[in-house]
Amino acid sequence: MSTTSMTFGRPTRMAIPRGSVWFANLAFALINLMRRIDRWQLDRAEREPRNVAELMEFARSIETSDPGFAADLRAAAMRSTEGEDR
Repeated sequence: MSTTSMTFGRPTRMAIPRGSVWFANLAFALINLMRRIDRWQLDRAEREPRNVAELMEFARSIETSDPGFAADLRAAAMRSTEGEDR
């Protein structure tokens, strides 16, 4: 056996299939999109009014979609300010 026919030290080349690179890029993009949607939903949930002025602003923002609830919010805000005046 001659030394030219031995392949012990020769590095082997692996060719990455073209479809797997596309799939990996697509999976990466989908994961990033899902993270952005998740962050958007969490940020929306944190929009909770903390004082009377923010409660009145929130009532104004939902006036067109739910006027009854907006009126209830305004009434609750007015009652809480009346209690502080006494």
